[in-house]
This record gives sequence, C-alpha cells and structure tokens, in this order.
Amino acid sequence: MVTQLPILFVEAETCGEAWEKAVEAVWYKGLEIKQHYSDEFSREASVLVNVTNPLKEPRFSRKDLISVTMFMTGEDKKKPYREKEYVRDLIDGTMDHRVLEGIESYTYHERLFLWGLVQPKHLELLNEKKMPRIKIIDSATQREFNVDEGINQIEMLIQKAKDEPISRKLQVTTWEPHKDLLISGAPCLQRIWIRIIEEKYLIFETMWRSRDLYKAWPSNVLGFTEFAKWLADRLNLKFVQYVDFSNSLHIYKSDYDQVSRHFEIIKKRSQ
Repeated sequence: MVTQLPILFVEAETCGEAWEKAVEAVWYKGLEIKQHYSDEFSREASVLVNVTNPLKEPRFSRKDLISVTMFMTGEDKKKPYREKEYVRDLIDGTMDHRVLEGIESYTYHERLFLWGLVQPKHLELLNEKKMPRIKIIDSATQREFNVDEGINQIEMLIQKAKDEPISRKLQVTTWEPHKDLLISGAPCLQRIWIRIIEEKYLIFETMWRSRDLYKAWPSNVLGFTEFAKWLADRLNLKFVQYVDFSNSLHIYKSDYDQVSRHFEIIKKRSQ
C-alpha cells in the first residue's frame, strides 16, 4: 500500500514544454487519491516545475486543446497576451466586481491588490461562526487601518523591492486565515515570492495548494508569467525564470481517457 505522495521535479525551457513534461510525470508517477468533491479518484503528486525561459514560445503546448481554444480562437486570437481576457482579469481586476456582488468567492487580483476586502456573503458567515475580524494598527501612531477596504500587497511589494532589492522577503499571499478554511472556493494560489539578481533580473515563483494540471495549469501559468513580466517592467528588470510548485497537482478521472489517448498516440509515433 502506497502511503506517500510522490514528489516530482520538471524542468523545461518553455511553459508549453513544461506542461507536456508535467502531464507525463503525473500520469505515470502520480498517486491515485479520492477527490474532495466526489467519490471519483484523481492522479496527483507534489510537483516543482522550473521554466528557464518563460517568455519564449510556445507559451502553451499545441497539444493543449483547451488553451488553444481559450487563447487562439474568437476575439482573443488577435490580441497580444497582455490583452487576453484571463490576463486582464489578473492584472487589471476586470472581474473584481463579481466578488463584491457575491458571485465569486475571490479573484487573484482581489486577493493580491485588495487583500482582506470584505465580501458580504463571507461577512455573514464569519459573524454566524463568531470568527475574528482582522485589525491592523500602525505601531508608531496607533492608528487603526480599515482592512475591510483591502490591502494593496503588490504596490507594497514593488516599493520594498525598490528600497531593498536584495531582500529575501519579497512575497505576497492570497490566503485569508480568518475565513478561507470555512468558505468553499478558497484560492488555489497561496503565495508569490520574487528574487532579484544583480539588480537586473527577476525570478518569479508561485506556490499552489491544489491545481488541475490538465485544464487549469496552462492558463494559470500564461497569466502569471505575464504578471511577472508586468512586475519586471515596473521594476525595470528582466524576467528570466519562472518556478511553480503545487502541493497537489492532479489529473481528474474525467480526463483520464483523453490523457490516455494522448500518450497512446505518442507511443505509436515512436515505434
């Protein structure tokens, strides 16, 4: 009986190649574990992915039909990556209004640029369960900040990076411990950490608690590598490396047939 989750490492030059290698690694070496949302199983592992040239094409694999459909058809096909809908949601917050309207439990932009923002539906839950509210007090002035309006972690990160580029604490988080263990739909992304080398180069790392490898990983990575490029431009740096770690990177049972056919085709071509 297998009682340990596989720990896998993938390295590739491009994001598209990294996805192909990650799918292969989890498919052949992942552990089947019961899903949280149903009685079906998923194949999963903890996976560290290092992309050494993250802005080089292909940004997503041509074998990834979901991303090809999402980014290369319709109106989005003609737009540069920065203007594609998913990327705009992430960097510009075009979908944040859905959080305040109670339609979505979070967006990544909201958690990064407006951390702590109160959503009425969640406030009702916190009050019902008598959970704590967060207060932030300036130690020098004893002035209390209204965290309910949200904290712009990204602007704080940018300022810290400018003031102290050698710092190892250049990070932001999405997790809100006073509510995320209670709500459904807590964010999969947990943390972003950056490292600046020689005051010229930006390394951008993301940490995820849970991730759909087959359907979500490519769009996540396209979005956050564009985010990293945007951040590097703000800091007058060159974005050179993307590191991606998932505690649970999984392939759902519903995708098994499609993934299996994918590798059967590859096997036949190699014979």
